[in-house]
Amino acid sequence: MFAVVSAVDYGILLGYLALMVLLGLYFAGKQTSTDEYFLGSRSFSWMPLGVSLLATLLSALSYTGFPGQAYQVGLAILLMPLAVWLTFPIIAGVVLPIYRGLSLSSVYEYLEYRFDSRVRVVASLLFIAWRMLWLGGVIFAPCKLLLIATGWNIPDWPLLVTLGIVTTIYTFLGGMKAVIWTDVIQAVVMFIGTLVIIVSVWMTLDGGTQEVMKTAAKMGRLSLGEFQFSWTNRWCVWGFLLHYFLAMLSFYIADQITAQRFLSSRSTEHSQRSFLLNCFGVSLLMCLLTYVGLCLLTFYQTHPRAMRPEWVANLDTITQQSITREETRTARRTNRVTGEEELDPTSGTPLLPFRRSEKSIALDTIDELVSEQRILMPNDKRPFASADELVDSSTGELMVEQLAMRKPSTGEIIVHRQAPEEMLPQYVSDQLAMGAAGLILAAILAASMSSIDSGLNSICSLLVLDFHRRYGIGRSWLARRLQKEEADLNEADELLLAQPLTLVIGVGATLAAIVLSQMNEVFSIMIAVVNTLGAPLLAVFLLGMFTRRATGTSMLLVMTVGTLFTLWLMGVNQWPWLAWTWPFATRLDDIWTVTFGTIFSLLLGYLSSFVVGQTKSKTDLRGLVFRVGTPGVRAVDEEMIVLENPLAEPSGDRWK
Repeated sequence: MFAVVSAVDYGILLGYLALMVLLGLYFAGKQTSTDEYFLGSRSFSWMPLGVSLLATLLSALSYTGFPGQAYQVGLAILLMPLAVWLTFPIIAGVVLPIYRGLSLSSVYEYLEYRFDSRVRVVASLLFIAWRMLWLGGVIFAPCKLLLIATGWNIPDWPLLVTLGIVTTIYTFLGGMKAVIWTDVIQAVVMFIGTLVIIVSVWMTLDGGTQEVMKTAAKMGRLSLGEFQFSWTNRWCVWGFLLHYFLAMLSFYIADQITAQRFLSSRSTEHSQRSFLLNCFGVSLLMCLLTYVGLCLLTFYQTHPRAMRPEWVANLDTITQQSITREETRTARRTNRVTGEEELDPTSGTPLLPFRRSEKSIALDTIDELVSEQRILMPNDKRPFASADELVDSSTGELMVEQLAMRKPSTGEIIVHRQAPEEMLPQYVSDQLAMGAAGLILAAILAASMSSIDSGLNSICSLLVLDFHRRYGIGRSWLARRLQKEEADLNEADELLLAQPLTLVIGVGATLAAIVLSQMNEVFSIMIAVVNTLGAPLLAVFLLGMFTRRATGTSMLLVMTVGTLFTLWLMGVNQWPWLAWTWPFATRLDDIWTVTFGTIFSLLLGYLSSFVVGQTKSKTDLRGLVFRVGTPGVRAVDEEMIVLENPLAEPSGDRWK
């Protein structure tokens, strides 16, 4: 297949990028303090915040990944928005009143109020490390998809640098206001792009949505998953739902990216409404993306020649590591049917792999690949004898269906496990009309940029609030630059530190993307990072908000030992050299990593609190723990501490 992205489509892409920069320029002159730069002066209403939350949640990996997962498992993916709704009572009823009542600027500021400054610093550092690696993956994802859609045979790095520069520029210029309003535009682009894909598939099918649902039912995609409990099945309802419930709790409670939006609202009520809108938006967009996956399933199963040949070729698990090329084979075996000795088809030169860096299967390469015996027949696992077997003599098309294995029960064409994530960009480039392809590619960029800008602004806010303002790091440099005394610095002066920091973080994230692009399984790395650091951070916040027993020292233990445990739990499935440390016969699917990482961290934190650290009194915990006073409201008789420096933050036993 050859990409047919036109000049008009490229024009739409460039126009979209230019619009984002112009929005940054529009808000550039309106930043007068770090409060405005990081929180928009806490002036946002619920509607733009709710839409921004939605856009931030869906990176390009999710925007194309969810349709790919729906292609594989159908309606089971809808357990994700259900998990979001299950978090609603906790977030809206407990978390947001505490956060907004305390008038936090950094979500980890809560940990200093609840525990001590050590917990705040370590948690903030964990988040920064977590999100810097995550940002690299989010920048890389759309660039990989653009290369698939456009067919460009160029290195990754020019696209990575371009995307990193554009997103960093408008975030640097406009701060939180630019981030929120560009997120709103990006969410609209994503919704429109999704609808365009659905209508496009309908136009290619005779029965429209009826044909889609008929095919989905025939191929078993209308089930919500496997209800029989399993440790090894990723799509077991109980494991999948619990995973996403905890992952979403971590995203909404322990993540500065999300909390920063809640803290930017006008009031607690506006933050609660924004979260409600986010829940509805996630549900709607996930339903649409799931339906897109079913549309892609119907289209490619009924139009197999539209598939990329590498999606279906050489998928047999025994022979896909080798080829029956006589001059390189030495091993022999006995045929079980005839009893005769024959050459072993599991020895020899490698088959043509899935990776795009290798020679692709196309009309201009098929003769060479067949002569090299690098493509196997799907049924008897023998090399094709002639390229004529794979070319339609009447149309001159490559007969992809001749390469494919099928499921006997349904006739479904079996595809490589990595193929579904490529299907959306491939469909966009091959099937959409001029202009429509550009819109969808802009939607893919929008999905990532809405996450990148949020990450840049959030990391910068933590560096300024949790380290510069709290501990004075960089204060002497800023004072010398402005020719002021350190005690005279204010929030307007801090802006001169925050904006250059945004540029530095943007450069660092882009470099991380370039490094990740050189690695295999980059998306597995992203998931591993999220699983490893998200679980212990969530446990710290849950123990802080829902128990009075937890101590600061025990939370430090959670963030060190809990992180190592979750990393090990992930590693025994990812890295063969660690597999021997797993004590059980049955391996856990990766879907259980967050669940067991969180449970282990909760137990470790609570039990260790009986041994290490000092539990705070009930009076000290008022407003910080569920059902201990009014959420977010400190004890009224507490002595107010007057700070010499107006920029200094309170210590763990002081509060505003």
